[in-house]
Amino acid sequence: MAQEARLKLRMQKELKLLLVDPPHGASFPTLSSQSDITDLSSIHAQIEGPEETVYSKGIFKIKIQIPERYPLQPPIVTFATPIYHPNIDNGGRICLDILN
Repeated sequence: MAQEARLKLRMQKELKLLLVDPPHGASFPTLSSQSDITDLSSIHAQIEGPEETVYSKGIFKIKIQIPERYPLQPPIVTFATPIYHPNIDNGGRICLDILN
């Protein structure tokens, strides 16, 4: 039970950081400071394409799935917006050998 409480505190802290200081070009339209921590197994986000690339001015929707064993297992990120990139497969999954 103590581990579950620590995980909840960690998720609350990380949620607050995402809302107060989000990564550059990222937004989390479905998150709020009142979001229920127990319902954060799936987070929807939007990222802007980097400037001076073919993806600039694009808005890409992504889905972040938080596994039960987080932080021992990393989040699973998939693109909901179709994207042509050598490291993104047809299902929107990031496929880099170094991540496996």
